[in-house]
Amino acid sequence: MNLLDVIAKAKAEKAKSLDLSQKGLRLLPPELFEIESLEELNLDRNLLVEIPEDIGLLKNLKSLSVSENDLMELPDSIGELVNLEHLYLGYNSLSELPDSIGNLSKLDTVNIAKNQLLDLTNEIGKCQNVTKLSLHDNMLSEIPATLGKLKKLRKLYLDNNELTTIPASLSHLESLEVLMVSGNNLGAIPSEFGNLKKLKELVLDANQLATLPESLAECDSLETISVVENPMEEGIPRVLLDKKGLNIDQ
Repeated sequence: MNLLDVIAKAKAEKAKSLDLSQKGLRLLPPELFEIESLEELNLDRNLLVEIPEDIGLLKNLKSLSVSENDLMELPDSIGELVNLEHLYLGYNSLSELPDSIGNLSKLDTVNIAKNQLLDLTNEIGKCQNVTKLSLHDNMLSEIPATLGKLKKLRKLYLDNNELTTIPASLSHLESLEVLMVSGNNLGAIPSEFGNLKKLKELVLDANQLATLPESLAECDSLETISVVENPMEEGIPRVLLDKKGLNIDQ
């Protein structure tokens, strides 16, 4: 069955899910965007360079996966997918995200790892239901302070970027359990991070840290800190070394 037949069948059957992964697609036919019933669309492992503006017509989409393609940019119309809960864009060539991403208030899981992101729109702070955000292996030199507004965020992956600082506003992430920031150029961790009462795992390997803030001892749930491959000239504060139940890898 060729692609247009598959799409026509899905439309006739009012399909909720469509898997078009690994089909060698370079372009998406306009007919695809007539399947208004779609809630889940998988376009992984194709040869797509762009997603047409018509993607915004699929108003019922809850999950969109376009990982392992050659995407250079996202259309502004992505912001019209107001029911979207899962967005998977890993392993592409995206250098930025459109501001309209801030309209996706139902987003829960976002993966934009292994791209070429140079910066992150401030509008990401409006996606207030996100629980997991994967931005590792990009080219980010800074993180917007608005990221601190994601009150439901539990897991944040920022490893292997080009960060020299990390905003103190992330201390407002009251649900945060896992923070991965290995492989950056961080010289210090904000003392405000002591406010992260749910934080369990803090991984800071391969940075430029001389020490850690004593305030991390106030992170009630903290089980693991890893600072392997850091200069740590000033060592680990005694209050952290003495903290019961805390394992420090160095």
